[in-house]
Amino acid sequence: MGYDEGSVTTIAFLQSPTEEVFMKLARIIQIDTDAARLSAVTPIVALPRPSRVPLSFAQQRVWFLSRLAGGREACHIQMGLRLRGELDEAALQSALDGLVARHEVLRTIFGMQGGEPFQRIGPADFGLSVKRDDLTAADGETTLADLLRNEADAAFDLEVEPPIRSRLVRLAVDDHVLLITTHRIVSDDWSRTIMTRELSELYAAARESRADRLTPLPLQYADYALWQRSLSREVLERQSEYWLRKLAGPPAVLKLPTDRPRPAQQDYSGNFIEVVLHEPLTAQLKALSRYHGTTLFVTLLTGWALVLARLSAQDELLIGIPSGNRTRSEIAGLIGLFVNTLPLGIDLSDDPTLAKLLKRVNAAALGAHANQDLPFEQVMELDTQPVAHTPIFQVIFAWQNNGTESAKLPGLELEHVGIDDRVAQHDLALDLAEVGEAVRGKLIYATSLFERSTVDRFVEYLQQALSQMAVDSGQRAWSAPLLLADERLRRPVESNRMKAAHPLDRRVQELFEAQEERDPKAIAVGFDQGLSCRDPNTRAKSAATDLCPPRSSPTNSGPGSGTAAMDFIEGRRVVTEGELQAKSITRYHVTKFYREQITNSGYYNKLKYIVEPSFEEFESSGSLDTSGEQDNTVLPGLQHKYAQTGLLLATNRCVSYCRFCFRKRLVGKDFDDEIAPDFAQIAQYIGGHPEMTNVLLSGGDPFVLTTAKLDKILDHLLPIPHLDSIRFGTKTVAYDPKRFEDPSLSALFQRIHEAGKAAVIVTHFDHIGEISIDAERNIRSLRAQGVQFLNQSVLLAKVNDDPEVLAATFAKCHQMGVRPYYLFQARPVKGASHFQVPLHRGIEIAHGINQCLSGIQKTFKYIMSHYTGKIELLDLGADGLVYMRYHQHKNSEKIGKIFTRPQREGACWLDDLPEG
Repeated sequence: MGYDEGSVTTIAFLQSPTEEVFMKLARIIQIDTDAARLSAVTPIVALPRPSRVPLSFAQQRVWFLSRLAGGREACHIQMGLRLRGELDEAALQSALDGLVARHEVLRTIFGMQGGEPFQRIGPADFGLSVKRDDLTAADGETTLADLLRNEADAAFDLEVEPPIRSRLVRLAVDDHVLLITTHRIVSDDWSRTIMTRELSELYAAARESRADRLTPLPLQYADYALWQRSLSREVLERQSEYWLRKLAGPPAVLKLPTDRPRPAQQDYSGNFIEVVLHEPLTAQLKALSRYHGTTLFVTLLTGWALVLARLSAQDELLIGIPSGNRTRSEIAGLIGLFVNTLPLGIDLSDDPTLAKLLKRVNAAALGAHANQDLPFEQVMELDTQPVAHTPIFQVIFAWQNNGTESAKLPGLELEHVGIDDRVAQHDLALDLAEVGEAVRGKLIYATSLFERSTVDRFVEYLQQALSQMAVDSGQRAWSAPLLLADERLRRPVESNRMKAAHPLDRRVQELFEAQEERDPKAIAVGFDQGLSCRDPNTRAKSAATDLCPPRSSPTNSGPGSGTAAMDFIEGRRVVTEGELQAKSITRYHVTKFYREQITNSGYYNKLKYIVEPSFEEFESSGSLDTSGEQDNTVLPGLQHKYAQTGLLLATNRCVSYCRFCFRKRLVGKDFDDEIAPDFAQIAQYIGGHPEMTNVLLSGGDPFVLTTAKLDKILDHLLPIPHLDSIRFGTKTVAYDPKRFEDPSLSALFQRIHEAGKAAVIVTHFDHIGEISIDAERNIRSLRAQGVQFLNQSVLLAKVNDDPEVLAATFAKCHQMGVRPYYLFQARPVKGASHFQVPLHRGIEIAHGINQCLSGIQKTFKYIMSHYTGKIELLDLGADGLVYMRYHQHKNSEKIGKIFTRPQREGACWLDDLPEG
């Protein structure tokens, strides 16, 4: 998706024809009579051409940009089509020639006279030469990637060659890639869509030896350029006055925190980070938009403006909004540069509520739409044009709504080739689209200014801001709780009153203390002389990215001797090592990735209980072995409770420590007497039990082990003929998904497949807020390699005890190809029993989840993993009985048997229910 292209429109036209569009349409019609006047001017018609046809305003801007140092690289648009099947190269050449003959702009040469550029149009038989590359004998995909990059970098000489070139790459006899590169002076994204559609028809016509069925064009781009130069001076002057007023307030430069100083000459080198707003948040934002009578576009733009304001400490800012500018039917089918960019002034002064800010942004968008006929190039002439950054605005927000053009070439399987765009025309460009039930896109950034990690945080801040808007639009813009490590000011200082509320001259230590009080994630554990968050001289050095991050004790063996000042969710508490061990309280240990994921998920106040210590752990009574694991241990590290399954404890370490962990007796401990020491002995046992068809590697988390260590375990397991599957129980997919980008892991899973067995990863997503972009991407990648995925969740008080949250989690899992199969009742574990939900409430939640899911998504069972077996909780009858069934039992005759116990208020476990 290109952020400055013609698929972008504004206001009601930003979205497919939904009720939002029609709701806004009536208001737009009444906004400004100037727009109606302009649309009533003389229609665009083909007129006699002067000897030298002028450029359109947009073309003129691109012409001068392309002549600046470094500007050429920002002026290319590429389109790649993968063609699989028997390609008729003669028909393809005919189609390309026909496309150039149909659109004059594609056979135009540009020149200069008297300091003014003009265009010369070539003859209709100009044609388009195709450069051919044969990569059948090379590493096709790698060479193709290099070729695409080189093609993007190759400059056009607009004064001697046409602004379009094509290349046909042969990867195999029946596999080709067609690459078409156009100069931005003659094209935009809408044009790319037209090009794809018309190329399809022209190819079909050539193959079938018939005339094409394309509607004749009423005019050409040169006619539009001439018409644009003749627009009503009265209307344009009135719109100029509008833009002069709008540009008078905001600062010329948006002062975002950059990693490097701005270069003297604008550098167009760029990169991008993917952005995903998952279905639940998107649904909330749509509801918010409907409630406030606006569109999803305006709501997303408001969230982006809030982030930029908080980062820059500016209460007035300008954001560029690209518009397709195809409001006239005469130009709808033309290839050419029509896109117009509207500078929207956003006002956050007076600390508006988020609801009021939505209204301000909506009004700004409507006003810009009503005055969009003044070309952006003329708007820029109203302002100075420094060369170090884009004039007027440095940040873009683009909303794509027309998708990818579906093209068909007879006899060919066609797909669009992703072009790795490394050009940034602005400091930041947020490019989003609604894809299915989610919002997806990318944040493009200038690499001359920003590190990737910085822009990663910007994306997280955007998700925070949108989540806060969805939760409570009555919050104030400058005090909404966004956890921005880069935020230098809570809001601009305008008065003594505001100085008191947002002091600028407080000492670093005081600011850290304020951050600690404000940010519940700032948890530190300091044994003996360990540092806490209140040690500013040492902590200051790391404050740039993580103000006072949670700290763990210095070793993996748990607390040292003496006392500890330990931070809990409820506050700080001095504890002893003995007390922590007696209460089975695990040290705080969590990955930076997961901490940032939950902080920016919009669900932090729920998800913090998964990894952050709580005072409740001191009061949680229970057992350290609730399901009889030690009684079912047949060898050190191997449990054989159920006939078909062997449970292998491969490690006592985890990537992060869950506060509700049911193996507190061993996870994170110094001793490892329950961990498998001899896999040869274990393999011998399994080999002697042909009823055992699968092994579950657990612990701890097996993926904390090196891949080499896992391979050694497989050395013993794979030769066993009756093992059908190797399962890996893990929460690393949530805690550190990049672990699964290790190429050696792919080889390990391939090894399992080649042994004729299934590789199964059992994920532990307990909340939709844990499912990151990285996790989803890596799951999809591994599924493509044949790895199967299941998910099991634990029902946790204060975390996910809400049927809608769990339904959204399970639905998302299904969408990724991860089948939810267990929803576990939390166990009465010492130090974690406070996570238990009463059984009657758990049954209500399970039923509520099923009411929210489609039939195919109802794959989970609500399970109590009890000492006697896995018990499925079915229902609470009108007779006051809890109905249950053994899903698994050591005695196979009891599997499937339904039994009941009288309900008891507050009962959370089978043992809490009376017999009889």
